[in-house]
Amino acid sequence: MSAPQKVVEYVSKRETISIEEMMQDLNVSRTTAKNYLSRLVKMGVVKRIGRGLYIRGGGSTAIVKLSPELSQIAYYLRQHFPMAQFVIWSINMLAEYAHYAVSRDLIVIETSKILSPSIRDALIEQGYHAILNPEKKDFQDYTYYPNKTIYLLERSEKYGLIEIENLLIPAPERIWIDIYYLTTRKELSFSPAELGRIFANMLRREGINFHRLLRYAQRRNIRDEIIILLYNLKQLTKFAIPDNLFVGKKEALKVIDEIVEGAKE
Repeated sequence: MSAPQKVVEYVSKRETISIEEMMQDLNVSRTTAKNYLSRLVKMGVVKRIGRGLYIRGGGSTAIVKLSPELSQIAYYLRQHFPMAQFVIWSINMLAEYAHYAVSRDLIVIETSKILSPSIRDALIEQGYHAILNPEKKDFQDYTYYPNKTIYLLERSEKYGLIEIENLLIPAPERIWIDIYYLTTRKELSFSPAELGRIFANMLRREGINFHRLLRYAQRRNIRDEIIILLYNLKQLTKFAIPDNLFVGKKEALKVIDEIVEGAKE
């Protein structure tokens, strides 16, 4: 079913659309607003970027793909540990959005404390440089290690996972947050500028699920940092970052801006 012309015209004049705004501006119920937006998604007019938030333009959010090497590693682990629960990802999964080619990939496997030593030993037998619970120095020096380096993290975080080829991998927003986290907390040797380029390209090309991004950032205890980052991006660029993300913090952010300006004088 198509949406009424007045709704299409309403959406065409906005970069971002929320259910609440549509209810107020078009004087419709929440159910009707949701119904209209659902139709617009199917028509390719808008796409969902968060809870109750949409952006003009069709398409899906940023995507990730499994490399042949990751598929091979995962298949090997499935053969040896058929009942094992693990998450596998690598920096190179965001390479499609990078400005420069990833010179040395870092592969990460997240699994339980019970399984991690056995998985490490199995990977070492296959010739991988597998490190269990890597320390800061490992993250700093990973580019100097031999090829086929794999870090095993003892984690059981289930949020932000998607299934590809019957494997659990993180959504792109979760991968980006984890790279940010490892760069700022574990001193991962990764260019912050390149991390910014990846974010910008994800946002420009397919879009970012901001609800997923911020909820996972909350679980990493870095939500406020990411909100400040998004606020600065919105101030300095024309990225379509919804105002709704700053609800409850907008006044504080404005005060911070004024404090900074005062300190410059």
